[in-house]
Amino acid sequence: MARNRKGKKEKRKIFILVEGETEQKYFDFLRQRLRLSNVKIKTVVLENSGQTWIEKAKRLVQNDFNFRRDRTTEIFVVFDKDEFSNQDLQKMFQRAKDEAFEVGFSNLTFEVWLLAHFEEITPRLYSKSVLKNKLSRHLQTDYVKADTEQLEKMIKNVDQAVKNAGGISKIDFDYQSTNIGALIMKIKS
Repeated sequence: MARNRKGKKEKRKIFILVEGETEQKYFDFLRQRLRLSNVKIKTVVLENSGQTWIEKAKRLVQNDFNFRRDRTTEIFVVFDKDEFSNQDLQKMFQRAKDEAFEVGFSNLTFEVWLLAHFEEITPRLYSKSVLKNKLSRHLQTDYVKADTEQLEKMIKNVDQAVKNAGGISKIDFDYQSTNIGALIMKIKS
């Protein structure tokens, strides 16, 4: 950990830039549950290509005083495969790497990670509707994106989710994958 001029350890800063409201609410609850006062979360709305989204994240970090980098800052960008081609995703990952952003990624959607709060996830690729149905079954009500009560219920199982997603934590553009558990472990350390 870096030290300031007086020799004291400087507080680590973590910025998590997400593409949607579900992810934002989830990471807000995670920050509260883990008591991470050093974590700031900002939603950057995804428009156009993924590379454009990474550029927006870069501009935010450069231009927003609240998100300025220093030597203690770590920046995570969290996004899904959605409908992007593998070639577009490779460009996004390279662009994120060029900016020293760590990537949190889910194939096909963030709901893959949410489902891991209830069951072990395999590389099999579930459709969005199957993910929604499985979440609804576990929640015993219709799953609704960005629903505060549902996300609060899920976040209680975050440690189990890290274990349940362990088998799909390697980034894969063709099969079910999510490295959100690995990202959370980095944040917690």
